[in-house]
Amino acid sequence: MILEHALDFKRWHRWLYVAWFNFVVTYRKTTLGPFWLLAGPALFIVILGGLYSHVNGVETDIFIPHLAIGVILWTLIGGFVTKSTTVYQRNRAQILQGSMTLIEITVVDIISIVLQFVHQLLIAVVVFIVYSHQLSWYAFVSLIGIAILVANGFWLSIVFGIIGARYRDLNQIIAAVMRVAFLATPIIWMATSTRGQAMGIYLLINPFYHFLEIVRAPLLGMSISMTSWIVVLTMTIGGFILANEMHKRFARLVPLWV
Repeated sequence: MILEHALDFKRWHRWLYVAWFNFVVTYRKTTLGPFWLLAGPALFIVILGGLYSHVNGVETDIFIPHLAIGVILWTLIGGFVTKSTTVYQRNRAQILQGSMTLIEITVVDIISIVLQFVHQLLIAVVVFIVYSHQLSWYAFVSLIGIAILVANGFWLSIVFGIIGARYRDLNQIIAAVMRVAFLATPIIWMATSTRGQAMGIYLLINPFYHFLEIVRAPLLGMSISMTSWIVVLTMTIGGFILANEMHKRFARLVPLWV
């Protein structure tokens, strides 16, 4: 199974080194280096945080932490979704040379995205300090949520990576969908600020909302609904089953498609 290959700890030191090397090389000729990863989200939060707080009618000390965590988590989720469509195209040389398997390429790409996410956590730390946001022991539940997010990024990269290798239009389709999904997910607005049964149904069918909640809710001292756990765990289990089947059927064809 694909999960067994991904958990081959004897090779993890190599995967970590390759991912770290790719991360550092990306910014080797810039003055600020990886700190550019902080610039975009930080400016968004600082400049637009007060505006959206006023629009939502929520105090800044409540809304800004909500916004900061949401934006940072969206970079992780967006990275998994958008980069998954080109993961095998971007590693065409390794695939054709046979130096890395599809699973290894996927794991390295996931680690690279997680490294960027960890780097951006500094923004959340600063926001929590500035707004005196206190964390309880319940906040550690968010670590489980992050682990689930990473696991979903893994199976998604395999599924979308295979489809994207065969159909290049997938990248453009997903990019367009993610732009709409960002606005349609409670990041720059709060779910509690809009009432009504229609909104409840809308949030129920929005998977991005549930994945955000299993990480953001504990950090904000809010409980995670059982519905979110059910949706997330169902998608995780179903996703791994789908990824395993697609890898068995189409992995041998990927070198021909890239």
